[in-house]
Amino acid sequence: MSFDLSEFLTEGLISSVNNGLIPSDLATVYAGNYLVKSLITQTQVTKVSDAITAYKAAQVSASDKAAADKAARVAATVDNNSIQ
Repeated sequence: MSFDLSEFLTEGLISSVNNGLIPSDLATVYAGNYLVKSLITQTQVTKVSDAITAYKAAQVSASDKAAADKAARVAATVDNNSIQ
């Protein structure tokens, strides 16, 4: 089994963004630098970019869900307090 540096860098960037270790904008810069230095391919840069897009969409979705849950709790509290 041989070590694949380009795959290691690609997966490292993706997991670092997904785990909140580095901001997505910085991962994009790193991917660009790795591409310029021929450490990863354009296909791998696209893979990182797609993963960042998915991560951002999941963050928006989670934020929307949290806001909806909060609104539901507030509405339930208001309804319970008005039944006195």
